[in-house]
Amino acid sequence: MEIRNLKIAIFYDWLNQWGGAEKVLLDILSIYPNSDLYTLIHDPTKTDWLPQKIKIYPSILNKLSLTKKNNLFHTPFYGLFLEQFDFSKYDIVISTTQVIGHCLLTPPKTLFVCYLHNINRYIYQTPKNFKLLTPLLRQYQKTDFIYAQRPDYLLCNSQTVQKRIEKQYQRPAKVIYPGIDTSFFIPQKNSSVEDYFLVVSRLVRHKKIDLAIRACQQLNKKLIIAGQGRDYHRLVKIKNQQNTSKIFFLGKVSPKKLLKLYQNCQALICPQLEDFGLTPLEAQACGKPVIAFNQGGITETVIDGKTGIFFDNQTTKSLKQAIKKFDSLSFNSKDCVKNSAKFSQDNFVLNLNKP
Repeated sequence: MEIRNLKIAIFYDWLNQWGGAEKVLLDILSIYPNSDLYTLIHDPTKTDWLPQKIKIYPSILNKLSLTKKNNLFHTPFYGLFLEQFDFSKYDIVISTTQVIGHCLLTPPKTLFVCYLHNINRYIYQTPKNFKLLTPLLRQYQKTDFIYAQRPDYLLCNSQTVQKRIEKQYQRPAKVIYPGIDTSFFIPQKNSSVEDYFLVVSRLVRHKKIDLAIRACQQLNKKLIIAGQGRDYHRLVKIKNQQNTSKIFFLGKVSPKKLLKLYQNCQALICPQLEDFGLTPLEAQACGKPVIAFNQGGITETVIDGKTGIFFDNQTTKSLKQAIKKFDSLSFNSKDCVKNSAKFSQDNFVLNLNKP
């Protein structure tokens, strides 16, 4: 049977924000434009990026959640809500997830493919301030292991996540790298470098943006931060602790504005531990190098000393040393563009469609 004649459902954890995983969701929807979309939570006020004609089926939790936000303490109950979905009319269910999309219950006749951006960080990468929850989280890990046996096939976005899947779920997963729009993210014709570093990210704690703020303040460097999120007010307080006018928060920016920011920056700073990370590739596609923490998926997409440099510790001191080192080096924009071309949307679509 041809793929266009198959009934397909797509699942994504929650439709209430914008980021790299949401870009991957759009790529999958472009491959299967007639599919139905299922989710735990849907906030229409924050999803103007979705195709207008897509049919969206939120879970019962959507009616119970007043804020339409993800909540750490709901984690043990997510599976129960997802099991209420009826997928009996579908030939294929494709889950793109970083938390709970492997929990779905599908009938034997339905092919269930799960594309993991990460395993559930809430239960496997426990913050220090949640250490008291460790016994409970360990118990939930046992349940999560059972859930992880449900998909027929596991795919993932990086070798970093592949290793986590093999360790925690004891299952193999095929790596299919997400892609960027290399026809949109391109170098400026008349190449220029303005005097600023750039951060492009959701403003949440685990992105460690405070390191970039402190490092640039202490080195008297200009830093532009594009993105929005619940950590905004804390980050502004950190900025205001020192009398500096060189840290700028732009909030959510348009695609055209983002392109210009990439094209004219000195480098993109990525202080976070990324499972994969699309922004370093977008910057490289614009001919710009990356300064990144030396762990996670970024180590698979940035060539140290050629398209960027790494720092080994998630500390202000380590990042400052990397910025100083960056200032003493030169990078060829063509090397950056060439490296990013391996991670195009076209390659993602082709690899996702391979048997």
